[in-house]
Amino acid sequence: MIRAEEVQSNLEPAFPSFVKSLVRSHVASCFWMGLPGSFCRAHLPTVDTTVILQDEREKEYKMKYIAYKTGLSAGWRQFCVAHQLFEGDALVFQLIGSCTFKVYIIRANDLTEVDGALGLLNLDAQIKQNVADSAEMKSAACKSSRRKRPRSLPLSVVQKKNKRSGQLRPSVLQAGQPSEQSENDSEEVGSEVLEGFKLSLPAVHFKDIKSFEDFNILVDGLVLDSELSEDIRNKYYELCCNQNAFLHDNLIKGVNFKLIAGIISETVSIADGMRACTLTTSREKFATWDKALKASELFGMNVGFLRTRLSRLLSLAFDSEGATKTRRYLEARFERVVAADEIKSLEAKLVELEEAYERYGANAERLKSKAEGYDLRFQEQVLAPW
Repeated sequence: MIRAEEVQSNLEPAFPSFVKSLVRSHVASCFWMGLPGSFCRAHLPTVDTTVILQDEREKEYKMKYIAYKTGLSAGWRQFCVAHQLFEGDALVFQLIGSCTFKVYIIRANDLTEVDGALGLLNLDAQIKQNVADSAEMKSAACKSSRRKRPRSLPLSVVQKKNKRSGQLRPSVLQAGQPSEQSENDSEEVGSEVLEGFKLSLPAVHFKDIKSFEDFNILVDGLVLDSELSEDIRNKYYELCCNQNAFLHDNLIKGVNFKLIAGIISETVSIADGMRACTLTTSREKFATWDKALKASELFGMNVGFLRTRLSRLLSLAFDSEGATKTRRYLEARFERVVAADEIKSLEAKLVELEEAYERYGANAERLKSKAEGYDLRFQEQVLAPW
């Protein structure tokens, strides 16, 4: 923090800044970056918006700023993973636009890079001359509602220019504690915060995994186990054992962790489907499985062995001579079942008609004598003299 404040003290004062010491909730667990409330109220919008963080290589990362919580949520995890941030590191945020921050990283375990950051204390004469020449322009920019973007040096360049720094300012040494630490760095930050991930132990080789109890799904230093059910993790472990490797080892960097969990779940589901498929499984189902596996493969997932098996099953089910004969047999057997069902239906209808026939016959015999007597009386009236 002392070195981070040294970096901050040498930034252009026209552009407000603050320092953050990273704690666990920033880089693990819920990935929530709380910003100083007073700074946010003074310089940031009062409604939710998109904030841009620009690193020292001027690569930009967009993320969601939640105004009433004065913190960064969606997108912050990607920034942490991309820059391999850990608890104990410090960041200097410099507001260079209405919603754009320049971020300087001071790592707790990398003194070389920290010394490079401290090189900002001794900018060479040419840099200072450039600043002096543009002072008048900056003064005019400060009066306007829009800020002019400051010119900043990458730490690697500053490090080469500064081999002699090492003196710390007394005022900074006396500070001792992080300045403007946010009061809203709690891990309990509601549904806006992505939960379920945590820092893991150092990466291990699959050959060192002896049982399911030792198996963790580790991606970019984070454990995804809590995002998957135990049943899915168990089946995924069996697939990894089959290949003697983590199937996700070569996933491209920066992929959303929810998406990775979905890819693993889909892989397990397809493997289960392939185990349960029969010769009656449709060609469309095979095509859907292959399309999903191909998409996973594009992300770097090792599912080539499943696609190979799927291709063989598809060939056996539809393209071989044996498959054709078997399919005709299955179709004939199905038609026979349909015909048998129709026979049973007709037999049941016949029984129903026979019962109706007997019922109508009984009624006819019971009414026959009455009908004949009535008809006789009617004929008497017909033939009676006028």
